[in-house]
Amino acid sequence: MWKNLFIFSVFSTILMESEAESIGEKIFRKIASGLKRRVSKVSTCGQPTINNVMRNQTLRSGDTARFRCSVDMKCMVSFIHWHHEMTNGSVRLLRTGATQGTPYRYTIRNVTPKDAGFYSCIAGNILGETVSSAYLEISGADSVFNKSYLKFLILLYVHVLVMKHLVTFHSDWAS
Repeated sequence: MWKNLFIFSVFSTILMESEAESIGEKIFRKIASGLKRRVSKVSTCGQPTINNVMRNQTLRSGDTARFRCSVDMKCMVSFIHWHHEMTNGSVRLLRTGATQGTPYRYTIRNVTPKDAGFYSCIAGNILGETVSSAYLEISGADSVFNKSYLKFLILLYVHVLVMKHLVTFHSDWAS
């Protein structure tokens, strides 16, 4: 009887250890197969796709510029950045994924001539980048300068004429 009890005890210990091990192995296999299925479902599809063409804009000072970048999120996209290439050639990073608000739009309220230049949306992943750009032109910026300069020239001309007339008048009066 003691012998049977001992054999039963040893057998149940082995059985419990093998059950614990197989349960652990089952859990591990389940997690591993789940991860494998999830990872295999991630599709990079190549470099990101931008579905729209950004349009150039000509606005007046004080208007609002709105740029839209429709990035196809079916494929893996690591980042969306917005850049401004100013008319002097320098480039400024405007927005990243960490910036508050939607990464698909960029708005400039009360535009001024310094806002002119190229605006670019760049979507990228490990396989490459896709860029969509548009040019913002502020109308009247050059013409305001030209009008001011023209007014200055007219005033200068009138002033010279008046001065010439005064000098002629003064010399005639003095004689």
